[in-house]
Amino acid sequence: MNYQDLVQFHPIESVIQLRDANKSAAAQDLVSTYVISDPMAQRLVDLVIPQLQFDSPQDNKGLLIVGNYGTGKSHLMSVVSALAENASLAPLISHPKVRDSAKSIAGRFKVIRIEIGAVMMPLRDIITTSIEEELAEWGTPYRFPAADKVKENKTALEDMMAAFHKKFPDQGLLLVVDELLDYLRSRKDQALILDLGFLREVGEVCKDIRLRFVAGVQEAIFDSQRFAHVADSLGRVKDRFQQVKIVTTDVKFVVSNRLLKKTDKQLAEVRAYLEPYAKFYGGMSERLDEFCALFPIHPDYVDTFQRIPIVEKRGVLQIISQAIKGLMGQPVPNDRPGILAYDSYWDAITDNAAHRANPDVKAIMECSGTLETKIQSAFPKKTYKPMALRIVRGLSVHRLTTGDIHSSLGLTPEEMRDHLCLYHSGAAELGGEPAEDLLTVVETTLREIHKTVSGQFISSNPDNRQWFLDLKKTDDYDALVEKRAETLDNGTLDRFYYDALRQVLECTDVPTHVTGYQIWQHEIEWREHKAGRLGYLFFGAPNERSTAVPTRDFYLYFIQPFDPPKYSDEKRADEVFFRLDDKQPEFINSLRLYAGALDLASIASGVKKQVYEKKAAEYLLRLTKWLREHLLTAISVTYQGNRKKLTSALQGTGGGGNLNVRDAINLVASVSLAAHFHDDAPQYPVFSTLVTYGREGNAMQAAQEAIRGLSQPTRTKQASAILDALGLLEGDRVVPANSTAAKFILDKLEAKGQGQVLNRNEVITTLERDIDYMAPGSLRLEPCWVAVLAASLVYNGDAVLAIPGTKFDATNLPGLTTTPLSDLTAFKHLEKPKDWNVAGLKALFELLGLAPGLAVQVTQGDGAPVQQLQKTVAERVEKLVMARQQLLNGLPFWGQSLYTDAEVAQIGETMRRCKEFLEGLQAYNTPGKIKNFHLATADIAAHKSAFQRLAEIESMERFAREVSQLTNYLSQAETVLPDDHAWVAESRRVRTDLLNQIRIPENRESEAFKAQLEKTLRKLKSDYVRAYLELYRKARLSLSQDKEKSALLRDERLNALKRLAVIEVINRQQLTDLENEFGALKTGRPLTEKDLDAEPQADYWPRLEPIGASADVRLSNLKAQLDQVFGAWTQALLNDLADPVIQANFDLLKPAQKKLIQAFVSSKQLPDEISKDFLDALQQALSGLTKLSLDLGGLRTALFPDGSPATPEEVRRRMGEYLDQLLKGRDPAKVRIVVI
Repeated sequence: MNYQDLVQFHPIESVIQLRDANKSAAAQDLVSTYVISDPMAQRLVDLVIPQLQFDSPQDNKGLLIVGNYGTGKSHLMSVVSALAENASLAPLISHPKVRDSAKSIAGRFKVIRIEIGAVMMPLRDIITTSIEEELAEWGTPYRFPAADKVKENKTALEDMMAAFHKKFPDQGLLLVVDELLDYLRSRKDQALILDLGFLREVGEVCKDIRLRFVAGVQEAIFDSQRFAHVADSLGRVKDRFQQVKIVTTDVKFVVSNRLLKKTDKQLAEVRAYLEPYAKFYGGMSERLDEFCALFPIHPDYVDTFQRIPIVEKRGVLQIISQAIKGLMGQPVPNDRPGILAYDSYWDAITDNAAHRANPDVKAIMECSGTLETKIQSAFPKKTYKPMALRIVRGLSVHRLTTGDIHSSLGLTPEEMRDHLCLYHSGAAELGGEPAEDLLTVVETTLREIHKTVSGQFISSNPDNRQWFLDLKKTDDYDALVEKRAETLDNGTLDRFYYDALRQVLECTDVPTHVTGYQIWQHEIEWREHKAGRLGYLFFGAPNERSTAVPTRDFYLYFIQPFDPPKYSDEKRADEVFFRLDDKQPEFINSLRLYAGALDLASIASGVKKQVYEKKAAEYLLRLTKWLREHLLTAISVTYQGNRKKLTSALQGTGGGGNLNVRDAINLVASVSLAAHFHDDAPQYPVFSTLVTYGREGNAMQAAQEAIRGLSQPTRTKQASAILDALGLLEGDRVVPANSTAAKFILDKLEAKGQGQVLNRNEVITTLERDIDYMAPGSLRLEPCWVAVLAASLVYNGDAVLAIPGTKFDATNLPGLTTTPLSDLTAFKHLEKPKDWNVAGLKALFELLGLAPGLAVQVTQGDGAPVQQLQKTVAERVEKLVMARQQLLNGLPFWGQSLYTDAEVAQIGETMRRCKEFLEGLQAYNTPGKIKNFHLATADIAAHKSAFQRLAEIESMERFAREVSQLTNYLSQAETVLPDDHAWVAESRRVRTDLLNQIRIPENRESEAFKAQLEKTLRKLKSDYVRAYLELYRKARLSLSQDKEKSALLRDERLNALKRLAVIEVINRQQLTDLENEFGALKTGRPLTEKDLDAEPQADYWPRLEPIGASADVRLSNLKAQLDQVFGAWTQALLNDLADPVIQANFDLLKPAQKKLIQAFVSSKQLPDEISKDFLDALQQALSGLTKLSLDLGGLRTALFPDGSPATPEEVRRRMGEYLDQLLKGRDPAKVRIVVI
């Protein structure tokens, strides 16, 4: 589908000239093609035509037609002047209302059309000269007096009209002037005042003669700031002129009804095309009719165009016509709304070279051009680039509408989305609210534009969220950086190369080791031992080696690539050199730009400094990217005089192609230095997981974890790895004797005499400041591993470790494991442990139910009895904890606690002390630790009572659990029966008695007592079941009685009562009471003792449903009550019908109704069937009666208002007053009182 399929395009090829209307054919075409909206028609009928006509006297004024270039101003004046001149053109007017109104001016005027050009002539001379020329041509010559010969101009105009009327007595003279505003703008102050004065006189004279004046101007001059300096003169002119404005809606009407006219079918197709996009824009759905009428022009195109002060004289209609002409043969896009917004006008502005003569326009064009260039070349989000370019052009057009091109006025993201009809297919895929999703895309695009140009050329106002072209921010930072980059020397390039190198070597956040030098402490892996080695990384040459102290394991040097210093390579075993050999142009260019940007940032301030720093960051990204991608091939490595490419040095190392630069450098250095590391520490441990010692190294943490792992039943993988690397493990067991490093310490400790200690400085050697090792010539172990070795000796009972303030043996190993490693590495000394406590160990094993002989096995180094001991201790601790908690919560028996509060406190304290004793034993979990156990046998035996109490509590808990089903049943049963029932009292007595007995300690251990207690509970349950069944059978009907109840419910008397209840005077409450009683009388089911075995109640709850009379008695009472109510209602009806007042109603009844009533009265029996006819007859007969309900509570209050006794006379009087009050306004003879 093409645009031409949706639009009947009628192009406007040229600008209408006012004088075109002088030709009859052209005038006819102008009138017939002029489209008139309803609002414009109203202005013509209400303002223009009344001011021009002269048949009806009124205060006629001059007319000013106000409209921008190309809005149809000249066309309108041509149409009005053609009609005034030629009546035959009136039928060609398209709008009927205007056509009818125009009759008053059609053909009534001679017309003089004046187009003012770029002239210096005064306005008076222009007008009078034009009039003189036309009058001469018409054969009515007249000469205006010279301007310096008259005091005012109105007389001359009146004389001119008098001469005019000699030939044209019935016509008026219409002066039509175009381009008046451009002329007035060119006039200097004094001349402008004279021109305005003449204009005022023309407007004034219009009311007295048949001279009419119409002028076209581009803006409402009376409100224009351009003429503020002649405001007084302008104000006097304003009084004599009527302004008629061509507004935006008039222009849109012309566009939709002439330029882009559509059939109904085309409008429907456009609507179907636009509707799917409407949800993406604010207000499009509400304005869809307008969008369809103007399609493919955006409605806001016209609004914005009207606000542009520098628009071309072709005007909006010609601009739109030209744009649509280019679209006609093109297909309508199906991936976006094919709407032409005002951003497209920017091309028309930039294509007109004349606009560059305007400084403001030129500045905007240059700013916009730079923005577009940078977006085309550097915009990061390619799919958003078309939207970014449209935004720039839209903001460029909008910048022309703000008056001041430097103001902080612009468009919000919402306005850009809606006014420019921006669209991106990605918004439809976000899944949220469409308009909000598209707004997100627009906001993202704006941020990317801002980022692309480093905040230049475009700004946003945070107060109103408007974005605008910022002509105050037009520095081209890229060009400035490039210029500065060209001047940098090699030394500067080396400095900034090192900046980039810091990034790729990931040491930007690491402080230098020596102030003023680019030297860092560095760590690489000794791969064969999976251990880190500490050394130094230099950005420079070995000349600076002496500044790095203390001495470390290696030295890596990155030599300056552009201006290297002189130095000597001594081919030392601990030195590796790296040089950048292949300096490609791309690298050098990025480095120069980075250096130039940072150099400029160092001398800039404020926003400029931030921009340069941002530029530097961008160049640094490019630079580091190059280094990461090319450094492995561009760099060479030298070790002991052997120089090769880094890529060659990596071959055979196992380093894959995905290594980053830092890892590649470290790997090559590690391979080169491996032999040197081995020579320094030939017996160093081989770790299975990497341990490191640098700033963020894990060695200290790993050592601490290994120490914790000594006492844990399940060690972490890391702890096992460390202990294994140090030779301390035999399977899962810690055996220090197998470790070469541990034996180094043990041998020194064994060499000490009794009472002597092994000091720290005898174990660890200090080589330099803060450089400590154990056996530096062989093991070369760091202090953290010495701490692990010492802890293993403590764990095994082989040593006691002393640190300032405390000592650690095998019994307080948990304390050792939580001690900071820094305290352990700074230990004071090691010493030998003490001997065995055999008697105490035997008593301990016996207390816990274990064979005392196991204690002897422990002293012989057997670890199995220790494990058995610990298992038993853990079980007993768990039982004590559970038993004590049960005791504190209350061991429940029949809702009460088996133990008194005093017993709970005493037993609980005994168990607590025993638990603490057992928990203290958990530290003795190895033969080495248990060697330090020193409790006496008496202290151990003191805890025997706690185990006796534990056994008792466990036994009572089991018993209470076994009888809980019975006690729970009995507790529920007490809530079922009424409180005053004999069984409830017996149950409570038995419970109290049993609780008193069970709290006697001897009974708790007696199985006979427990059996008798259970027997008592079962008997009490049996008694309850019998009592419940007796109450149940009394409260419920049997099955035979239920049949009697059913028969009563079907009784004809009950049915008759239900039918009669609709009678107003009947006491319905009696029937309600009867039905409620029927409902309350329930039928039981055959219930046995077995049915009550699990639950203590069935469908009856005696406590909530107390029994008065039994069910069978209540059934008998119901039979009598039914008979009584039926008889009472029958008699009440007979009594009411016998009333003379009611009998007077009988004559009003229909014969059949009267017959039914008389039959009832005479038989004194209700008919067998209470028919509807009978009920209707009763209601009509009794219709004069009024039922009055008497509330017994109200009656009681009326008779005894204060509750005190009353005399018969007082009661009689109060009753009379109460009845008088009730009967007030009623006829007592027609009232029937019922009690409720």
